[in-house]
Amino acid sequence: MVVSAGEFEAERQRLRYARECLARDREEMLRSAKAMEARGDDPDLIAWLYRRAFQLEDRDDAPLFFGRIDGPLPEPVYIGRRHVGDGDDEPAVIDWRTGMATRFYRATGAEPMEVVRRRRFGFSDDTMTGYDDEHLTPEFDDGLSDFVRRQIELAHYGPMRDIVATIQPDQDHVVRRDATRALVVQGGPGTGKTAVGLHRAAYLLYEHQQIRRRGVLVVGPNDTFVHHISRVLPTLGEVDCRHVSVAGLVGAGRAAAEDPPVAALKGDRRLATVLHRAVWSEVGRPTEDFLVTDTSPYIRVHPEELEVLARDLLADRTAFGPARELMRDRVANRVRRKLELRGRAPSDTATRKLARSKQARGLVESIWPVLKPGDVLLRLYSDPEHLARCADGVLSPDEQRALVLAEPPARARRARWTAADHVLLDELAWLLDEQTRTGHVVLDEAQDLSAMQLRAVGRRCAGTLTLLGDLAQQTTAWGLPTWDDVLAELGHAGDVVTLDTSYRVPQQVLDIANRVLAHVAPDLPPTTSARSAQDAVTVLRADTDGVARVIAELVEGLPVEKGGVGVITADADAEPLRAALTAEGVEPVLPHELDRRRRLALVPAGEAKGLEFDTVVLVDPHRLLDQGEVGPRLLYVALTRAISHLAIVHTADLPDLLGLG
Repeated sequence: MVVSAGEFEAERQRLRYARECLARDREEMLRSAKAMEARGDDPDLIAWLYRRAFQLEDRDDAPLFFGRIDGPLPEPVYIGRRHVGDGDDEPAVIDWRTGMATRFYRATGAEPMEVVRRRRFGFSDDTMTGYDDEHLTPEFDDGLSDFVRRQIELAHYGPMRDIVATIQPDQDHVVRRDATRALVVQGGPGTGKTAVGLHRAAYLLYEHQQIRRRGVLVVGPNDTFVHHISRVLPTLGEVDCRHVSVAGLVGAGRAAAEDPPVAALKGDRRLATVLHRAVWSEVGRPTEDFLVTDTSPYIRVHPEELEVLARDLLADRTAFGPARELMRDRVANRVRRKLELRGRAPSDTATRKLARSKQARGLVESIWPVLKPGDVLLRLYSDPEHLARCADGVLSPDEQRALVLAEPPARARRARWTAADHVLLDELAWLLDEQTRTGHVVLDEAQDLSAMQLRAVGRRCAGTLTLLGDLAQQTTAWGLPTWDDVLAELGHAGDVVTLDTSYRVPQQVLDIANRVLAHVAPDLPPTTSARSAQDAVTVLRADTDGVARVIAELVEGLPVEKGGVGVITADADAEPLRAALTAEGVEPVLPHELDRRRRLALVPAGEAKGLEFDTVVLVDPHRLLDQGEVGPRLLYVALTRAISHLAIVHTADLPDLLGLG
């Protein structure tokens, strides 16, 4: 990094100027909000102004600009995480999502896009430390720059950081892709698919007012992962996005355990048909006249007429609850029509009053009862004959028997629902009532979801989706085999793009992981890395009772600037190892809690997906292979969580598929 002292000071002055402009904009926003509040103006607009002021906070962890391009305009253009005006309708900093900023990410020596020089700034927290210049001549090397390489290799502590300063051209094309269809981003380890998906969400919020109005929902595989990624969008200025795990999406708290084959059955899309039948089978057949006696003349609606009204609503496929309300309205309108035929014209008010009357409500509820999701599901699980009717031609007798509870609870509120049950309860909730939808959904690790889980995600989306995943990292018994199958269950047409260059994982680590890939997904091409790191892999043999000591010594020997350490072990070994590490004086924390004092996180292999650590300590790879059919895939995931260094600590012979002798 060669820096001119005079020019460096000028750039630091430019940063100070940008901060002054931002502070002025924020003060003006707050002043306007407070003045409107004092006048009692529109509360929604006031709330928007306060949110906007919050977005304009100068964050220590998000410098106002990170890049500059010279050439397209007479003056240099500074690119940052948000727009900063200079008070004269000119930008002091342009938002990275603008069309002009595209040149910062995509300009090359072969296609400079009018850019003569690209400058990348280095920071320590919010302090500028230097800059690197790239002169985009035909001789310019378009590979991964030394600056970007250094940024990737900076120590990582705590939650995931944004990559807005280091987005690569292949990633930028995905970020800015049109949102008219769903987009699947298939990417191997370290290709940045999670970061790309989150930056795409920020870009779509900037570009599309409808998405901004309805919001973005980010769905991750588990709470650990959600905590890990939850700060990316706020650092990009987007604070109105909801982050949730798949379990949290369907309201699953502590779920009961369940045999994987039964969970897989409950995740099958055929259960949607069974649940639909179970709900609508509750609609009864009218048997008595509906007699209205407070009109002159009396009006009688016969059962045959009521059945026609109910059948029409069934054909409309309206949600069960709203359909019940519509049934009351249609019965009242039928009465009104009969009165009109007799020369009487009741008012709209009288018709609405009849629809809301106790008599109409009682009639409709005798045909169209009030249902609760738990009651519907419990009846299926506890009444084999009812289940047989609803599952006729859909589930085999053996599958039906697998769903029936041996000792069902007396009431739904006493049921110990499993994770798969919560997904079915969510399906029922949407069948019974209309729910709120969001403008865009980002679904990470989409390859692991069952058909029923995918339906739960898809029905929440009023717009389009961005799906992120890697078929080679599929570790559930209920995941679908192809992205076309996933899109079909979501109910959205879409396209698949592939990211095949890893920026996070060194090639030396991928060389080992790709041997496992050839075993778990031979049809998928191996991922190649843009980075190489000498001594990236260490293999250590340990006694069974000495693993924790070896790990503690390894952590103690790593300088703080080498970043955080993630220990990945077989799920069943996690708690014993946690206790052993604590006894060695190295108490593990959760991944998002890592900092310079607490440098070690312990993660079960089943929860490691999507996480990343500067150093990964993989304990006893053979134990991961003991976790059934998904074992090799868990091993592939665990191997590829390292940014700089992978240490394999083993107490038994290493598995042959690692190729490490």
